[in-house]
Amino acid sequence: METQWPLVIFTLFVCITCGLLGSMSILALKGRGRDLQMTGLITSAVCLVIGGIGAFLHLEHWERIFNGFGHITSGITQELVGCVALAVVMVLWFVVLRKGEDKLPTWLPVVTLIVAVAMVVATGHSYLMPARAAWGVSLIVFYLCNACMLGPIVLWAIAQAKGDTEAEGAAINLAFIGAALQLVGDAIYAVSVAMSSMPDHGYYADPTAMTTPPKAVTDLFEVMVSGAAAPMFWSAIACAVIVLVCALVARKKAGASKTYLVVAAVAALATSLFFRVAVYQLGFSVFMLY
Repeated sequence: METQWPLVIFTLFVCITCGLLGSMSILALKGRGRDLQMTGLITSAVCLVIGGIGAFLHLEHWERIFNGFGHITSGITQELVGCVALAVVMVLWFVVLRKGEDKLPTWLPVVTLIVAVAMVVATGHSYLMPARAAWGVSLIVFYLCNACMLGPIVLWAIAQAKGDTEAEGAAINLAFIGAALQLVGDAIYAVSVAMSSMPDHGYYADPTAMTTPPKAVTDLFEVMVSGAAAPMFWSAIACAVIVLVCALVARKKAGASKTYLVVAAVAALATSLFFRVAVYQLGFSVFMLY
């Protein structure tokens, strides 16, 4: 399947947005990161807009989007509902922050966490294709873990820029946990792919009138670890490990972790892109027709 870069951009920035809002909420529940919240809120809003532009660019006939809005089960409708919910949450954050209170009301970060998780799940759910083994439920797990890694790294960068050492240490801890979860998510996806196979029917002018059985069974796991998708898959794993190591080392050097932050940020972006491209490479069609 050809890589759909607008959708790669959309899912990437949705994960950044939700991960950042979730990380801010976790710190808020701990009474930390007050000085980071407005900057984080603006950053998350910008990321959501960029993701929305990516989704818009994927629509060759954008006016047809309104046909999907008439069906609540439509993936694009669920994504729209999620985006609106995120926008409402962001407005609530802005209103509360403008009041200048030292501490957010507890309900706001709790609701934000729920909405952020729901948005990532809705995004992953809209890409599920039962007929394609590479696009199963494990894809939702990957997106959730990806958000857990990307969000804290962005918050880490904000804390570094603000000079808030305490919040930076907390963000680094979240980034470490997120990187570990990313590797777990990658492993879960790999296991789900290993449990799947696809019949290869070869080339037929009419697939409804086949006279021979399938020629072979394509092992998707083999394609992922040693076939066409292997370079992207193993690069993604390697970059996730780099993020984990950088966060592990930086945990003891909060306030002087700029180099580790830069390396972790580049590696996090790389692993996110590599894995998404690998998923597309694994999503080829069952039938090859001419």
